[in-house]
Amino acid sequence: MKLHKLSPILWTKDLQATIAFYESVLGFKGTSGFPNFVSLNREDVEIMFIVPQDEPEDCKDPDDREPFFPKPLVTGSLYIVTEPVDELWESVKDKATIKTPLEDREYYMRDFSILDNNGYELVFGQHFKCD
Repeated sequence: MKLHKLSPILWTKDLQATIAFYESVLGFKGTSGFPNFVSLNREDVEIMFIVPQDEPEDCKDPDDREPFFPKPLVTGSLYIVTEPVDELWESVKDKATIKTPLEDREYYMRDFSILDNNGYELVFGQHFKCD
């Protein structure tokens, strides 16, 4: 058995703003054959976004006033291995919200992280060898 690829599907409330961010800031290309959905690709990386639709279970209790999908939520980050990471850093550092600046980490990666327009954390890193 061989696993080929991971392609996360994330929720967004504003599909057009998400497409614009990934295309203009990160150089992804968006394709879609379905309404409220886009697949964004750059080299071997694919991230998909969908505008969530209310599920029937969310409408069963009329006293439950919690809004469906109040905000995007991932309890971690998406880590994208890239090289050269310094070149990508230079191209995005003034176009996105920086969460962590470009630095060499103790886990032998040189990386940085940004927040996309939805608030998802994207980490871009490159392996390095310890001398």
